Amino acid sequence: MEREKDTWSYINIWYLIIPLAYLCLFFVFPLLKMMSMSFFEFQGVGKELGAFTWANYTRFLLDPYYWKVLGLTVGLSFCSAVICAVMGYPVAYYLCRTEAKVKHILTALALLPLWVPITVRLFGMMAILETGTLFAVEMGLVYCGLPYMIMILTGPIGNISRSVEEASYVCGAGFWTTFFKITFPLTLKGLASGFMLVFALNTAAFVVPVILGNGKIITMTTLIQQQATYIYDWGFASAISVIFLIVSMAITNSGAILDRWSAKRAERSAKLLRESVRGEEADK
Repeated sequence: MEREKDTWSYINIWYLIIPLAYLCLFFVFPLLKMMSMSFFEFQGVGKELGAFTWANYTRFLLDPYYWKVLGLTVGLSFCSAVICAVMGYPVAYYLCRTEAKVKHILTALALLPLWVPITVRLFGMMAILETGTLFAVEMGLVYCGLPYMIMILTGPIGNISRSVEEASYVCGAGFWTTFFKITFPLTLKGLASGFMLVFALNTAAFVVPVILGNGKIITMTTLIQQQATYIYDWGFASAISVIFLIVSMAITNSGAILDRWSAKRAERSAKLLRESVRGEEADK
C-alpha cells in the first residue's frame, strides 16, 4: 500500500512538472522577453537591443490615436459580451428546462460555430455583411463568443433544482417574479464568468478585425501586428502589448467584484425562498 502511494506521488509530481515547464517555456519566458524589449530601442531583427528608453511607452501614452484604438477594442469587446449574455441566457435556459426530443439537436445547433474553422465562418459572414464597418466586426465578435456564453450558462442554470422554482410558484409567485428573485440571482455568478470569458476572448481577437474589419477597423491586436510585422518596431509593439495586457487583466480581474456581489444576491434569494416556504408551511 505504501509502495503504491509512493508511486502515485511520484506520478503526481510529473503531472505538475511537465505542464509547469511548458508554461514557463512558452508563456512566462516570452512574456518576460516582451517586457524587456519594451524598455529598449529596437535596432532590427537579429541585432542587439539599443539603449534603455521610456520612449516606447511615452509614444503610446501621449498619442490620442493609440488611446482611441484601445478604447475601441475595449468598447467592442464589452458590447459583444453584453449582447452574448442577453442572447445566450434565454437559449441556455431553454436548453436546460426543455424536455423536447429535439433538445440535443438544438444544443448542437447552438454550438455549431465551434465545429467550423473561424476563417470559414467569417468568410461566410463577408457574404452578408459590409466589411470594414464597426457593425461587421461587432457581429463577428458576437458570433464567436455566443457559443461559449451558452456553454457556461447551461452549468449554473442546470444546477438549479426545479423544486426550487416550484416552491416559489407554490408561495404564489409567478414566472417572472420567480425568475428575477430566485433563478436569475442564483445564476449571476455563472453569468459573470461567461461575461468575463467572452470579454477576454474578444479583446484578444485578431482574425475577426482582420477579415471583417478589412484594414479599416484597427484594434489593439491588429495594431501590434502592424508594428511587429510591417514596421518591424518590436520595441514599440512590445510596449503596446504590455499596456494592453495590463488593461485587459485589470478589467478581467474586476470580475471578482462582480462575483462577490452575485454571491450575495444568490444568498439573499435563497434566504428569501426559505422564509417564504416557512411562512407557507406556518399558514397550513
